[in-house]
Amino acid sequence: MCASRLLSRLAGLLVVGLLLAGCGGRPLLPASIGGDSGSTTVADPDEPFSDEFIPGQTANWLLEQDDLGSTAVVNDQMVITVAAPNTIQYTTLTDRAFSDFVLEVDAWQRGGAPESSYGVLFRIQEDGRFYRFDITGNGLYMIERRETDGTWTRLLREWTPTAAINQGLNVANRLKIIANGADMGFYVNDILLTQLSDTALTEGRIGLDAGSFAGNALQVTFDNVSVIPE
Repeated sequence: MCASRLLSRLAGLLVVGLLLAGCGGRPLLPASIGGDSGSTTVADPDEPFSDEFIPGQTANWLLEQDDLGSTAVVNDQMVITVAAPNTIQYTTLTDRAFSDFVLEVDAWQRGGAPESSYGVLFRIQEDGRFYRFDITGNGLYMIERRETDGTWTRLLREWTPTAAINQGLNVANRLKIIANGADMGFYVNDILLTQLSDTALTEGRIGLDAGSFAGNALQVTFDNVSVIPE
């Protein structure tokens, strides 16, 4: 199965010029709502969602593996591994869509260069549009919107440094997004980074991602995902 991925270049320590790349014709979202599970049932978007990745209780995340990377549930965590440079691997929740919500997730960078990024995709559309909130292992963050044609609209001027991010390997960072209509707030470790307003996307699915922009052998784990609809 072809790994879903994004390509990027670095300028110094800042990631610039992001471009979404397909592989083997694989779409950003599965053709059927249930993804590889084959399910076509969509859960109630007004119900709170949580996932601690406990065996037998894990939600319907799209999992895959190839030479570029993999997404898998291991030891009660979602593990995203990237085995190639300039690659983003991601997993999407296939049977839930949310509009207004409070989303939180714990993340750890387990390996890879400090310039590597990881975070949350949200309001993912069938046509490939979504918002992306990522942080890096060396303390930067970015918020941007992916367009249907694969181009990106940055909602921040550049990757922005913040002391709120715990830098390095094997340290937890808790990411939080509060989305209410066009208004969105972004937090790391309960510290508000920025508030933005954008009317392009109002609802959609969520995902988790990791990007090896400065080398390969990146691994990021996620746990304790929660989404509270508002």
